[in-house]
Amino acid sequence: MRSYFDESLTVAGCAATVTIVSMSLLACAGTAKVDKTSEHVLTAEQCIDNHSTKGSIEPYEDALVAEDIVDADLDKINITRGMCEEIIARTPGGSPVERAAAVGNLTRELEIIEASMEDAADKDVNGDGKVNAEDTKIAAAASYAASQAAQETMRRATEEGATDGGAMSKLDVQPAAYLAQQRTTSVPAEQTTPASTTGSSSASASGSASASGSASASASASASASASASATADAGEDRSAGLPSREKARTRASRAAREEGADPKAAAGGGQCAATVALTDTTLHVLRGNMSFDAPATEMHWKDHDAARLVVAPKALRSIKQLEREVAQAEGAGKVEANCLQLGDEMEPKITSDEGLHIRWFDERRQSVRRDASITWRWDIFASQTGNQALFLNITQYAATSKGERIRSFEESPYEGSVHVSATRLEEFADFIDRRWQVLVPIFLTLLTAIVIPLVVSWWKRRNRPGEPAARSDNPRDNRWI
Repeated sequence: MRSYFDESLTVAGCAATVTIVSMSLLACAGTAKVDKTSEHVLTAEQCIDNHSTKGSIEPYEDALVAEDIVDADLDKINITRGMCEEIIARTPGGSPVERAAAVGNLTRELEIIEASMEDAADKDVNGDGKVNAEDTKIAAAASYAASQAAQETMRRATEEGATDGGAMSKLDVQPAAYLAQQRTTSVPAEQTTPASTTGSSSASASGSASASGSASASASASASASASASATADAGEDRSAGLPSREKARTRASRAAREEGADPKAAAGGGQCAATVALTDTTLHVLRGNMSFDAPATEMHWKDHDAARLVVAPKALRSIKQLEREVAQAEGAGKVEANCLQLGDEMEPKITSDEGLHIRWFDERRQSVRRDASITWRWDIFASQTGNQALFLNITQYAATSKGERIRSFEESPYEGSVHVSATRLEEFADFIDRRWQVLVPIFLTLLTAIVIPLVVSWWKRRNRPGEPAARSDNPRDNRWI
């Protein structure tokens, strides 16, 4: 637990260093700073922080890289200002984590769209009969143009569907019912299935919700809910899952690639792939509506526990199957490139914090969306340090690409916020002593030996020093008995 006492030691210990660094900076004050950001290029971190309405991305950055949501530190990913505008357009909520997920998605999709264009045209992207650096340059520009056109087309279709009473206006979700039912079931004290661990198994789940009602009643309710959801999914199998047509996106993406210099074959391949990626992201938007997250409390006391839970309804599988049918129906010169990204039915949540919150998993991280039952992830959140502790949840879906299996992030995050962990000064002091006693004991003994013991010895000697004889008085009367 980071405490007031730790902070005091840190400040005191760094005072000399700060002084030296300050003097060095004064000596170098005449040196001008070099701005590495050109007029058209900036880092992904700058793009996110400059346009964020919900704080900086910095508290989450290490976790985003560790969880493979982005391929590298955001300050090392260079993007154009046009790409930055596209990232902002995809994440209107202004969330830093959502925009970081959009960065990861965009950089990866440009790679596979560009590869689709090169494969369709045998790398002669501009169709001049030669394969050289000009083809690479055109492929990069055309892949971004195709991606932007396809994504914009899908965004407009989604917005129109949400306002004109179309399929996108009602996601028809019921995961909250599962949450309500499962809240009556306790989070197990120990892991119920083999799971990758993110923390020590020593963390207990003593703060989890207690069970209410018998196990048989809970199992019966679960079976009933699953059967009801399955029936609903079966009844709606033939209905649209809420996805707009990909044909318009393909046409506009191919046209945008042609405008950037790509020849018809390359443009057709890139357009098909860009439309598939955009339709995939729209599918993830629909799937997001079939999820419900039960977040931990925003206020916790130090060393307390709380539970978190994510539920995905069975009907989420309908949208995935419809996406497969849409891609399989692709026509034209770029039909093969329509499979540039094949979305699977396996999901994995990424719930992450810094050292202040210890997160214990109870379920398999990677699970398949089922037709007959909901899938659930449960966590125990343990408050291990005081202060505001960042916490975010992002969902990823596994997808197959020409470069192997990759993940596609949901750009709409179910949760992003912080948990304030509080403790009394006495608890902070006790924790400070408990964690630092191996350092404090030698210091105490040193002080005792160097200061206290000599003082005690000196005091003892002064106290037991023999008294000096009294001086004689000059008055004869005072000396008459001598």
